[in-house]
Amino acid sequence: MYKVVKILSSTVVVSTLVLGSSAAYVATSSPNVQAAEQVQKWGHGEGGASGASSESDVNLKAETPWYNYEGYTTYDPSFTQDYNFVRALKYDNVSINGYKVDTGAKEEFDHNKKVYDTTVEFNSANEVVQITFFTKPDSVSKDTFKKAHTSNEITEEGKLGNGDGTFVTYDTNNGSYTAFFDQNDNLMEMTIGQ
Repeated sequence: MYKVVKILSSTVVVSTLVLGSSAAYVATSSPNVQAAEQVQKWGHGEGGASGASSESDVNLKAETPWYNYEGYTTYDPSFTQDYNFVRALKYDNVSINGYKVDTGAKEEFDHNKKVYDTTVEFNSANEVVQITFFTKPDSVSKDTFKKAHTSNEITEEGKLGNGDGTFVTYDTNNGSYTAFFDQNDNLMEMTIGQ
């Protein structure tokens, strides 16, 4: 009788542990769900080097780094320092509010579209040739920005006219991006293009 009770109590403990783990797993969001919730909350983006779920390591393959940002870019400028954002810029694989620059497109400006606080420039074939977005004022210093983007090569750096600030242009695999800073060396705008 004592052995039967001991086995039953062990079964209950093991069942509780297993069920408890399942309940915790169900209650805990995966990184993809958390990122989706974050996008819904305040428009932050996400990036990565693999399209596979981080919950599974089966059949992982290398893919081009990517980054997707949805929402107002002036809400939280921290994404401009995100490692995945910087890497995705290098590989010309950043999407802002559903638009990505086509570095193979003919660079002629025909028309533009405003999405939140982002301007998307198109050519006559309706291909995206440039994306310009603003960032939260007085929140990211030039030094902080340059430190986050050290893995990408600076091709040009200079002053804007009339003492309006400075700019830094970085090379990507097939295009470039430029960061614009105000008179106090704070990031104010970025342009991704060819």
